Amino acid sequence: MFLTRTPEPPDSPSISIIPATTPDILFRNFKLSIEEKILENYLSCFVDQSFLNKKYFFISSAGSASQFPVLVAWGIEAERQYFISMKSRSLPGRTIILTLYNQVNTPHGDSAIYQLDYSISIASKDQNINGEYKGSAQFKIYRDSRQQWVIVQWDDIRKNDVRSWSDLKGRLY
Repeated sequence: MFLTRTPEPPDSPSISIIPATTPDILFRNFKLSIEEKILENYLSCFVDQSFLNKKYFFISSAGSASQFPVLVAWGIEAERQYFISMKSRSLPGRTIILTLYNQVNTPHGDSAIYQLDYSISIASKDQNINGEYKGSAQFKIYRDSRQQWVIVQWDDIRKNDVRSWSDLKGRLY
């Protein structure tokens, strides 16, 4: 009457997050959390006000906020919602490809500004989301009370007329 089924593998992260004791580790964690679609690892890259008295801000690329008004007051909860939507709407078994390049950093002791170019590609059945997004990003990062680097501000910068990360966030929210 009752049959045993083959157990499913646990729904646990396939990569382990490494404490971001250096900015390089922070951006490694950021990249891998997106490519592996692991929400907890992604969120751990952002400031937690329990450990640093700063609020997270995302500043969208030019023109995106008028097209996607939700981007105007974007915070950690919006990051969570966007990531969950991105994960659920991307094709199963396909990673999201994120390339970060042309990195320039300006250290300031317990803080730093990282400017970099990006390309993020997502495979989705939804043609409004499917494809590549490119631009530049400026991250303001800080070391928190755990001595871990976290993202406090993310400015997205559109390049030419190419879809930017802000467009992806607006479409997925």
